[in-house]
Amino acid sequence: MGEINWRDNWNSAQEEAQKVDRRIVLELYMDGCPHCMRLHNETHADDQVAQTLNSQFIPVRLEGRSHMDVVKQFNVTGAPTTLVFGKDGKELHRFAGYYPPQEYLEQLQKAG
Repeated sequence: MGEINWRDNWNSAQEEAQKVDRRIVLELYMDGCPHCMRLHNETHADDQVAQTLNSQFIPVRLEGRSHMDVVKQFNVTGAPTTLVFGKDGKELHRFAGYYPPQEYLEQLQKAG
């Protein structure tokens, strides 16, 4: 099973992304959300998804209700929502809802 090295601080993740020249994947979820749990338990547990997120991105996972400042900053209206940012902090792509592993990886590729 894959293990993703999730960060839990948006600001420090941005600093890290600039230092190591990587894009950021930000996932906003809600506790108790069935689609969020499925994404985390099935898709994030996939070895290829974990390897891709850990090697090519700075992965950040935040509970939306506990981080309303980030939710509002990026105008997120549902959970789960996954956003991909360049190392400069510019949003490149976003997708909402549950995606099985292969489709999740395809969504990540759309960010360039």
